[in-house]
Formats: sequence, structure tokens, C-alpha cells
Amino acid sequence: MRYKNLIFDADHTLINYTADERDALKRIFEEIGLKFSDKMLDRCCYLSEFTWTETGLYDVKNERIQREYHNLYKTHLDLLFTRIFTEFPCSFSPIRAGELLLKYLKDGTNSISHAEETIKKLKTEKGYNIYIATNGLIDIQVGRLKRFAPYLDGLFISEELKEIKPNPLFFKKILERLNCTVKECLMIGDSLLSDIAGADGVGMDSCWFNPKSKENQSGTKPRYEIKDLTDLLQIL
Repeated sequence: MRYKNLIFDADHTLINYTADERDALKRIFEEIGLKFSDKMLDRCCYLSEFTWTETGLYDVKNERIQREYHNLYKTHLDLLFTRIFTEFPCSFSPIRAGELLLKYLKDGTNSISHAEETIKKLKTEKGYNIYIATNGLIDIQVGRLKRFAPYLDGLFISEELKEIKPNPLFFKKILERLNCTVKECLMIGDSLLSDIAGADGVGMDSCWFNPKSKENQSGTKPRYEIKDLTDLLQIL
């Protein structure tokens, strides 16, 4: 085996965050008695993406964002529901709605196609150590990743590491805990900025999960590129 440790990103690589968020929004609206439609949910998901961008959470190379990332995540939720309840009038507290979203995200069950079967085969048939490394909050991510627990050798969450991808310190802390070299690890993720550039920053090989065949304009070249997670079974 070229590698000993496979390190996967979570959201949009193994977990379908968009679908989980949509399901969580439905549960909130049902609970507070706010009528909704598919069109309204589409709008709410758009507002979530807009607010995420506006809050700076995509700008993960920015040192201020890296320092404040986890607090900004909660700020994003407050702004999101303030906007939602302005467009779709409701007296429910935006802060409380944000807390409910975090609660219901933990129950998410939407995986990326072939995620669980691929992880299982890489672990049980090919003998790799399987890890997940994700930017996020401990309480949410642990719950959402339970479906992969039987095959995981470890889970690294930015809130616990106190660093986020792509900061080299995030990856160095993982290497220290695994007591291994970069040559023994492969980072697999959908984000050129967080996953691929982050791995490249410490000299770690990477695999870009690119299901929509996006053009790579990042200036960072992964060692591998795949469209489907099952492609890993062929290249590893």
C-alpha cells in the first residue's frame, strides 16, 4: 500500500450537508408552526449559502476567520434566521431557531452516494486506517458522523484541535496524534481551498473529490481526482 492512513473530509465529501440542512429546516418550521413549501425551502437554503459567504466562513485562509471560525458559525445562524423570519414573518426567536438547527443537524442521515460502502470496503477489504478531518463544531459533527463510526480509527474536528483547514497546524496536529509522516497519509476532500491546498501545505498527497467536474483554477494540483467515491477502490 502506498498509504497507511486515509483522511476524509466530512461535508460534501461523505455527508450531504445541503440535504441535512434542508431536513433540519423542515423540522424547525413544523415545530414552530411556520407553513413552508419547496420553494420556500429553496430560498432558505440560498439565504444560508449567502449568509455563510457574507460572514466570511468560506475565506478560510484569512487569519481572522481562522481565529473566529467557530464563533462566526453561530453568528451565521443568527443572521440566517433573522433573514428567514423577516422574509417569512414569524415571532420565533432567531437565536433559538439557530440552536434547533444545530440540534437537528446532528440527526442528519444524508450521505454522499456510495460513501458508506466505500469507507467499509477501504477498511475491511483493503486494510486502510480511516480518519475524518473536518471544520466544524464538536457537538454537531460527532452526531452526524456516527454512521461511519464502525469503520473509523479516529475523528479530528477543528473546534477540538483549535485550528481549521487549510492551516498547516491543523494537519500537523493530526500527524502528531497519529505519530506518522505525511508520506503515510492521503487527504480526500471536495474543497480545493481547505482540503487540497491544506494537505499540499504540509507536503501531504491529496485526492480531489470532484463529482461535478469543476475546473481547477486554484493553482494547487491534487495527486488524484475522482468523480465518484468508488473510484478510490480502483486507485488505492
